[in-house]
Amino acid sequence: MLVKITQIDYIILCGSCRSGKDPQKSESRAILPLLPTMMMLRNAAIRATTLPSSRISLMSSTRISTQVRQYSATPSKKESNSGLYLALGGLAGIGAWYAMGGFNGDIKQKISQISADNGEPALSNSEFRPFVLKDIKKYNHDSAFYIFELPDNKKSGMFVASALVVRGEGDQPSKDGKPVVRPYTPVNPPDEKGRLELLIKHYPNGAMTSYIGDLKPGDKLMFKGPIPKFPYKSNQFEEIGMIAGGTGITPMWQLIDHIASDKNDKTKVTLLYSNKTEEDILLREKFDELKKDPRFNIVYFLDKAPKNWQGETGFISKEAVDKYLPKAEAGEKAHIFVCGPPPQVKSIAGPKVAGQQGEIGGVLKELGFKSEQVFKF
Repeated sequence: MLVKITQIDYIILCGSCRSGKDPQKSESRAILPLLPTMMMLRNAAIRATTLPSSRISLMSSTRISTQVRQYSATPSKKESNSGLYLALGGLAGIGAWYAMGGFNGDIKQKISQISADNGEPALSNSEFRPFVLKDIKKYNHDSAFYIFELPDNKKSGMFVASALVVRGEGDQPSKDGKPVVRPYTPVNPPDEKGRLELLIKHYPNGAMTSYIGDLKPGDKLMFKGPIPKFPYKSNQFEEIGMIAGGTGITPMWQLIDHIASDKNDKTKVTLLYSNKTEEDILLREKFDELKKDPRFNIVYFLDKAPKNWQGETGFISKEAVDKYLPKAEAGEKAHIFVCGPPPQVKSIAGPKVAGQQGEIGGVLKELGFKSEQVFKF
């Protein structure tokens, strides 16, 4: 059975943002030849939510070889790109997104609002577009802010919560003859005009971070997005618990900054953030400032703590999660977000599987949480 294509599906599948036009009126003749393909994609995406893992794996093998970003404090030994688009927007990924509600409600409104406010956004989720590097600001010993200029003072098109992917111009960087593609979450507000800001940690053997590290103001990087992650709504939960490790903090910051900027959002947020050393803590000045807001509780964990350290030491344990975060008994009133190195995610919430959420496991399962109470970035 085919599913009716809505206006937002038409916009997404065609890669255009002609806000306000009915695809079944003035443009119906122009897209008529495309309708069978569009409907096939929509239905395939929906069916993908019920496909067995073997079928999903088969579909993922037909896509451009890309890799899910490893939000870790140390670089992955393997630089394969396999599975990125499946995880971040491929057929099975789109199917999972439809299962979560798809482009309905809040996400649909956000995309429409972006188009209405400032015309077509700078980003496209159907093609890579080049943005010029405007400035580089060193953050710490191995991280820096990279500020890219958006054309015509446009908004990026990002929303909460979403990510994007980048690649270099031309064929570099590449791995096994294929272009390297990596996902990132910008750290500036999604509705900011004219700029897009990435906080990037440099790894000695990281193909993409090494490439970006060699960029100079005036150079270009290719961007594609946004990629929907979690459709957050103001006051959707009474409490949110977050567990992050290393560079896995950027998706958390996107959500936290959004809540902090909305004084009508009464959601209470507790963040448990782990790093190797105090110098590795990213965006610390912003999180320390948030401590003045009673809605936020920020708890740092260090592997190697200095003398007189006021935070926690060691890894984020079951006892720490139970001490600081909302209880499973809160049900729909609470939600837990997790993002960090794969071993940490597995230990805390169970591993992601082929880019999908996977079953709940680890510490959170032991504490009684259900899959619907947890989201793994």
